[in-house]
Amino acid sequence: MQYIAYLREQAAYYHELAANCAKVAKPEEATEYEDLAETCEEVAADIEDHLPAG
Repeated sequence: MQYIAYLREQAAYYHELAANCAKVAKPEEATEYEDLAETCEEVAADIEDHLPAG
């Protein structure tokens, strides 16, 4: 469960970096950070889906 929380924290961090890049007109970097955030969120969700019930 700690790893899932870590992935979600990383996703939030990457979203923040993407927003900052967008503010300073670096759309390529913003897109890369958004992709990283999405990957973190997908992996966290996939792990949650495979946890045993209970």
